[in-house]
Amino acid sequence: MSRIAIIGAGIGGLTLGQALASQHDVVVFEKGRGVGGRMATRYADGFAFDHGAQYFTVRDPRFAALVQPLIASGAVAPWEGKIARIAGDGMMSTADPHDIHYVGMPNMNSLAKALAANVSVRTGVDVAPLGARQGEGWVLSDIDGVALGVFDWVISTTTPHQTVALFADHAPADGPLRRATMLPCYALMLGFGRAIERPWVLARVADSAIELVALNSSKPGRDASKGTLVAHSTSAWAAAHLGDDPADIQTALERAVAAAIWLDPATARFRTAHRWKSARLRQDNSEPPFVDRARGLAASGDWTTGSRVENVVLSALDLAAAIGASK
Repeated sequence: MSRIAIIGAGIGGLTLGQALASQHDVVVFEKGRGVGGRMATRYADGFAFDHGAQYFTVRDPRFAALVQPLIASGAVAPWEGKIARIAGDGMMSTADPHDIHYVGMPNMNSLAKALAANVSVRTGVDVAPLGARQGEGWVLSDIDGVALGVFDWVISTTTPHQTVALFADHAPADGPLRRATMLPCYALMLGFGRAIERPWVLARVADSAIELVALNSSKPGRDASKGTLVAHSTSAWAAAHLGDDPADIQTALERAVAAAIWLDPATARFRTAHRWKSARLRQDNSEPPFVDRARGLAASGDWTTGSRVENVVLSALDLAAAIGASK
């Protein structure tokens, strides 16, 4: 049985932790206040917003095997409704989704919380870059110098940039971990406090600063009477405006939403925007997770395959299989 530290309590880190916990002594460290990563939920003024991933699909049997018990327990449910496509000239068409869209219940982070149920997770811990490996293993501490323990393995499930910074001098000199490029995105959250009626639950927008608008309150388990909406910017627009004043960012996104779906954000009771610096991989890959058995270092994440939730989970399962064979 190995002592394993997993850095990052997003969907990948929690999947990995759950897969390894029966064979190893596992601790998951998360610098944020809660679990979920891209499966995050923001709570504010009585509203709840899934401001990261809006849904996920299930295509691989391995992911299906993980999701089915969560559906049975009520932690996951299908999100039913039409998908709209809104053209630059305002013309709109609606259709059923090609795949079933699943969401966490009652919020997107419920999926992450379910995966964390049988795993030791420590939130609010920012792990410091690795120093020299000692004879007994990796001696971890947080950025304030507080000791976290000694581990045989340190596994990062964070972004490529954060993983390279964590591994410091021990990071691979080249390879997909170094070459991966992540793209940013802004999320606009609007809470209206009243029902919002639209012939769709999700809209994809063309020729705009925004690419997606989700009627968050239409998801199962949400309070439809509160009327919550989440919009995501395009990566290109986000990259071009990363240095802009946050108030200007929010104003621009609100104008884009108003133009796309004819809903005035100024009538919302709550309005805010959030920046995701590493929202998605620039280009899907087909790479295995990073594993250095000699030193007890490993990493997985969307940089190996792609940024769909399923991709991240499968990358974690691949890494769990590799680590499980290295008892």
